[in-house]
Amino acid sequence: METVRPWVVQVEGHPETKRHHENLPRANLPSSTSVKPVSLGLGLGLLAGCAARATRATRRAPRSTAPSTARRYTAETTRVIGDWADGLVEAGEVKLVVSELPGDITQFRSVHAKGGNRYGEEFDLAEGSTENLYLIKASENPWVLIGAFSEDSTRGLMSEMLAQESGLADRIGVLMLQFFDGGQVPFIEALVEKRSGDSLLIYTSMPAVLALKKNLSEASLQKVSFVPIKNTSRLEIEKGRVMRFVLTPTNKLPEALSAFDPFTGSLFTGKFFSAHKEIGEKDSPVDSPGIEGWEAYVEDWYHLFDCYFFTKSAASSVRKIFMLCEALKGPDVMQLAPLHGPVVREQCWKLMAKYEAWTEQKLRKETRRDFQVLVMYASAYGHTKTLAKSISKGLTQSGVKVVEMNLEHCTADDVSKALQAADGFCIGSPTLGGEMPSQVKEALGVVLTLPADRRRPCGVFGSFGWSGEAVDELQFRLKDSGFPIAFDPIRAKFRPTEETLELCVSSGVRLFQKLCRDVLQKRKKMARNLAKVAKPGSGALEAFGKMRTSQAVLSSETEVTPVSWVNQASFEPLGLTLAIPKPENDDSADLAESIEPEFQLDEILKNHERVRSRYVEGDEVRKIVEQLLKTSDAERVNQACELLDPYDEGLVTFDELRLAVLPGEPLRAMIDDESSQKEETGESSEQRLADFVLSLAPEGQSHAELAKAGAHKKAKSTNGCMILEGCHAYLECQTVSILDAGDHSLIYAEVKAGKVLDEKVKTDIRSVLESSDLIGWNLKEEAKAVAMAALPAPHCQHLGSPSVFAGSSGFRGAARGSCPRTALAARGGEVQLSEMQSWTGLTPGKEYRLQTMCIDSVAEETSTIRSLDWDRDRFDIEFRLERGTTYNSYIIKGDKTALVDTSHEKFEALYTAALRKELDLATLDYLIVSHTEPDHSGLIGKVLEMAAEVGNEKLEVIGSKMCIAYLENLVFRPFKSRVVQNGVELDLGKGHKLEFVIAPNLHWPDTMFTFDHKTGLLYTCDAFGMHYCSDHPEDVEGVKELLPHYATYYDCLMKPNARSVLTALKKIEGFDLKAVATGHGPMLTENLSEFVELYRSWSQKATEKIGPSVAIFWVSHFGESERLAQLFAHGLTSCSVNVEMHDLNAVDATEIAECVARNELVAFTAPPRNSTAAVNVGSIGANLKAKKHQFVVLDSCDDAQEPLPLLRSRMLEASIPEALPAMEAARPISAQVLHCFEEAGMNIGKKLTQKGKAQAAKSQDKDLSKALGRLASSLYVVTAKKAGVRHAMVASWVTPASSKPLGVSVTIAKERAMEPLLRIGDSFTLNLLEEGKPQTLEAMKHFLQKFAPGADRLAGVEHIEGSNGAAILRSACAYLECKIISRMDASDHWVGYAEVVGGDVASPNAAAAVHHRKVGTYY
Repeated sequence: METVRPWVVQVEGHPETKRHHENLPRANLPSSTSVKPVSLGLGLGLLAGCAARATRATRRAPRSTAPSTARRYTAETTRVIGDWADGLVEAGEVKLVVSELPGDITQFRSVHAKGGNRYGEEFDLAEGSTENLYLIKASENPWVLIGAFSEDSTRGLMSEMLAQESGLADRIGVLMLQFFDGGQVPFIEALVEKRSGDSLLIYTSMPAVLALKKNLSEASLQKVSFVPIKNTSRLEIEKGRVMRFVLTPTNKLPEALSAFDPFTGSLFTGKFFSAHKEIGEKDSPVDSPGIEGWEAYVEDWYHLFDCYFFTKSAASSVRKIFMLCEALKGPDVMQLAPLHGPVVREQCWKLMAKYEAWTEQKLRKETRRDFQVLVMYASAYGHTKTLAKSISKGLTQSGVKVVEMNLEHCTADDVSKALQAADGFCIGSPTLGGEMPSQVKEALGVVLTLPADRRRPCGVFGSFGWSGEAVDELQFRLKDSGFPIAFDPIRAKFRPTEETLELCVSSGVRLFQKLCRDVLQKRKKMARNLAKVAKPGSGALEAFGKMRTSQAVLSSETEVTPVSWVNQASFEPLGLTLAIPKPENDDSADLAESIEPEFQLDEILKNHERVRSRYVEGDEVRKIVEQLLKTSDAERVNQACELLDPYDEGLVTFDELRLAVLPGEPLRAMIDDESSQKEETGESSEQRLADFVLSLAPEGQSHAELAKAGAHKKAKSTNGCMILEGCHAYLECQTVSILDAGDHSLIYAEVKAGKVLDEKVKTDIRSVLESSDLIGWNLKEEAKAVAMAALPAPHCQHLGSPSVFAGSSGFRGAARGSCPRTALAARGGEVQLSEMQSWTGLTPGKEYRLQTMCIDSVAEETSTIRSLDWDRDRFDIEFRLERGTTYNSYIIKGDKTALVDTSHEKFEALYTAALRKELDLATLDYLIVSHTEPDHSGLIGKVLEMAAEVGNEKLEVIGSKMCIAYLENLVFRPFKSRVVQNGVELDLGKGHKLEFVIAPNLHWPDTMFTFDHKTGLLYTCDAFGMHYCSDHPEDVEGVKELLPHYATYYDCLMKPNARSVLTALKKIEGFDLKAVATGHGPMLTENLSEFVELYRSWSQKATEKIGPSVAIFWVSHFGESERLAQLFAHGLTSCSVNVEMHDLNAVDATEIAECVARNELVAFTAPPRNSTAAVNVGSIGANLKAKKHQFVVLDSCDDAQEPLPLLRSRMLEASIPEALPAMEAARPISAQVLHCFEEAGMNIGKKLTQKGKAQAAKSQDKDLSKALGRLASSLYVVTAKKAGVRHAMVASWVTPASSKPLGVSVTIAKERAMEPLLRIGDSFTLNLLEEGKPQTLEAMKHFLQKFAPGADRLAGVEHIEGSNGAAILRSACAYLECKIISRMDASDHWVGYAEVVGGDVASPNAAAAVHHRKVGTYY
């Protein structure tokens, strides 16, 4: 390869010439160094081996670049799931530090302090971080800058960096990028703007070039030139100093490359050899020698290595590289210059060698066991199943035993048993109508009932056509329940690509690595004896003892159980939580249950008296067996001893014991069986609590005294459970779910009925200290202790959900008739039936009969090809079919020919054969696509291919705007297309004038009807269809036979979009309708008017009960506006407001008019000036009505956006009321801004639903409301801090929840602004307010006032910051610092269980304030 000058740049396949500065001062060259050299071949080869051969995997840190313009959201009602802190990388305070390295290399590093709010797997160690830029100062040529700061480092640092040297921006002639995730755009654009000379050369890999061209502004693109780097590329920094490159791409880092400067021996490695650790101004930028220097960074180096370079193939690649290095010649590596962390000089060779060792370590037998992973899924079109197979492939290649389970063909018990035997699991789901199918929901419910010690590593995946909410919800629910997610969620749009399947394989490997890592962590935990941790100090116990709750007793028909603590939990429906003690268990036994047998055995043998002789005999063997089996049952113990000592030799060695408890061995099977039997017994006892009565103790009487009173002589419950004599009020309840809370069970129950028996008496309320002896807990003695064993994390158990798995529910429609399947002539048209073919589908062992029916005349010059799926038993997984289904395609022949829709992919051979008979593909002019659902569009690509084969270059695809955009993701070949709007006509000749009707959301967002004015046929695809397969092409069976199938189809597919149905019906009112040509089932001819009218009446009835709805129109350049709009929508949906979202660049005027008409509030982001989005905002304003609508303007974070005041004034001048002041986003976008937008959505949502909730409260049973209002508790101010956002609120629905460990339950409304700060893993502080103090009233008054979105609730409040960052109020008499371990759904609230980690008492003699109410319909 010829070396060329950098300013006459030559890269293979990319010649480009740029002349730059000639007369720059010469930099001094470095003196020699004593650092131990490393071969260049070794360094470059090692990088290539670690990356190029790595199996692809996704990045855990946020790497999404700005969305392309083709990306669109569904225009259907949707639920947005997410967290403004998820994936957020927020810098907090960032400082710039400048260091000089040998060879005139200046390092600029942005320093992120420890404990900063940076989220993502690679930042989990919370040690802070640096972003390193390197400036090479050439003597004559322009200088080279390696790297670009991300957005959170750019702010404030760019000017500081450029101020280091006069004219620095102009002296930089080359920018080399080794890493790009979109966040570097502001830095690059700012650098380009500061320059006044020639274009800036950007050296980077081709993936980064493509991304930069999409993300940089037009102004910046005109001032830069790209040089795509290859392995053969060279850059002459100055004469005799030539930089070499090696590409090191992975799927997580497709743009990765490394560069070697032979003059200084510097290998610039990007993410390779990086470490996330704070290196401040007083710290050396270079690592230190010796053991201390290695140990200072090894954990951080390994952690980032493990996040990016974890695949099995890396080990063999690195070994090959070392072998190859012997043949390479060249200069030596003196130092590694990574993107993050220290420059590695002293540990250079060792770190590179360790990269090889670490990859090998992941495969070492002592870190592995015979893992078993469950891969379960449901699949609508087979795409999710394909993803599952690829994940299984990655697991199998890693030596994992895989159990695959199709959720459509198994029961809840099957899932439960498989999960009990699995070390980890993956769950996959398609998205159907914005939801996961009910089979997946049921499986998820089973997963969430797993006990805490079974919360194993997992992964989620799925395919979708439009929005993919199912995968998001799976991730959110599993994460929120404490399951470790092993790999980033995998989403495939339509059919998965090869790249996606490779990602699935590597994700399977990633799950295996996670399982291995867990084994190592458990062993380290056992070796260091970390199973026992210190409990909160005596101050926390004293504070816990001040909490006060109502005294109550739970009773069934025959049993009575004192309730430790109780409080209200929900409004709609009325519900409560109560904590009841579990049966007494030995703490050490509970701890042992959370440890796998091999680790438990290691702990037993480690301290055994025979540890030197290494064998046991006689009774010693029996004792060990009893500990492992957790039973003293003689028969079971004897059976186990026989397995260990089959020849009755009388002794068993330690090694024999260790082998016997490994997975797959008979003794291990006994241990697992014994454990599962105990779990089943525990679950059955909890089931008995399904219905109960809660009797409230009158003032002065404890719950222990009330429990002895016996059944009430007069009051009788409706559920048959006892009401206790002496109670002054009672509540009849039904258990919904149970949360494990240490030594207690935390129950959420709906209150079905209740009554106050004595209006003059209050409920007895006592502190934990006062009532602790009543539940057998001596708190005073406990307060003297300073250590307590921590128990495993809780789990949530849902009761009473009917199973929806195969075989558990029946179809409500009419039974399948016995109509003979013989061909019938259709209205003068000739009918041709193909031969029957068999197809093996998703159901194991089942074959489906497929056939096509061609009818040459269903109307004038109109024929049809009906694909008959005789035996299809489910559709979209969810809907059981009784009569199979059809997929209908139509051909219209005027002077020009049009084909309306195709068929399902599985009909390829039959359909294409029929199409060739009916049509000369060379004469086909138009392919009209009603919508892109795969059952109708599955053969579009094949039809285009067939047309091209016969030389047809005129074929044009007709569809709606969204349809054509999404076909590009479905058809992997170029095609001609035409986007049509509502009312557009297409003349085929011979009188066939086609008019198009845009009918979004029936049942997909891109749906379009086509009406032929000559024949009166309306082609509707899914609308007006039914899943009914017969020989009759028309509805001759009559309404009575077809109605059950027609109604079920409407309920499943159309009812959720009833508003859109009515809109579509209104659009076709003027047509002279003769028949409806449906996509499924028979054409509607005989009973046309009756079937159409049913759609109208059903939809009118369905829309009567729909609550408030909001439309959000967004436009985004770098993705910021999209995220803000998503969070605004999330705030609305948390208040049960319907939301639909539209991309302003993808919506047309008709869709805008329809959307505005069906929503009462419209929010839109400020569009760029003179853009399509700006025109569409004008259409929004034109459709808004003063007395019907409200509006909100949102910031789009685009410098070119229209001013917010101008947009507001336009709306206000039109007399459109503003629901909320314009939401401006301070830049850069921080967590505070994100939370502010979510809170704004919540505020509007509460206003929109306020009236409905007030009416619901009034309609509640008055006796029940009064009885529930008798529950009283302490008053608290809950404070929290998360991702730099701090918050506070008054709360009374807080109760103690467990004594071992100390735990509390906190109930929070889903619409509260503080809810995002109180999710699993979050910390908060409970501030107990003191009774009878003015400070308490002042605190109440302050925190109960209305705050603007994003307002700081703690401004002006005296407080100090606790160890968890949350505020401790000066006015509090005590406080508790807590961490949320798990949550359960309580209708309109969340109930979180949190362990107490600290606390103290300010006023030992103070009593906590109590909150009394008259009714239970408000706080």
